[in-house]
Amino acid sequence: MRGDISVFRPVEAYAEAGSSRTHGVVAVISFCVFVGTIVFGFVPVTREIETSGYSTADLQEATTRTDVNTILQAFEPVMDSVVLLSVLDYLFIVAGFFLFFSLHSLVMKRLWFADRLVLIPKAGMVLTVCSRLLDSLENLWVILIYSTPDSYPTALISLMNTTQSAKWLVVSVEYSTLGLAIVLVLLVRFTSLFDGKPSQNESDAGDRP
Repeated sequence: MRGDISVFRPVEAYAEAGSSRTHGVVAVISFCVFVGTIVFGFVPVTREIETSGYSTADLQEATTRTDVNTILQAFEPVMDSVVLLSVLDYLFIVAGFFLFFSLHSLVMKRLWFADRLVLIPKAGMVLTVCSRLLDSLENLWVILIYSTPDSYPTALISLMNTTQSAKWLVVSVEYSTLGLAIVLVLLVRFTSLFDGKPSQNESDAGDRP
């Protein structure tokens, strides 16, 4: 599974560090945390924040200091919920990282025989790193803004807006790449489309280094 492109070596090492079963368990646990954070965290906390008349999405999309200050003033009665949402966001980021990395690792183990096809999950893992870093930075800019409402640099607003736009651009490609990788695995499993696939048991091949 080793490739010639150095940027892929860390993701290859992650995939090879565990068996298909291990990555499957990590994916299931991460998925539960990922979905649980949304259902039991984001949804109720966001509803509480929206009683102020604004949401954190409004803050992230605000482009002027006047707009940001107006939103921050409205947030004062629900600031505890705003802080909690920031904490939940980092939990969501970590869960999403392990979920996507483990899913792509499972795909890599199924496509180990196809040097070109296996580049898709590898690229997906790199995109996951980029999207989670951007999400973390966006969350950091928001925290720095609401934690110092009277003295935050105006440049943080531009950083927040730019990071958010870049994040959603990467996320759109990231999710598309994961979808393509899953489709390829299904084709390998249920069709004979790939003539180069070895005839050995698929589950045994999945743990091949």
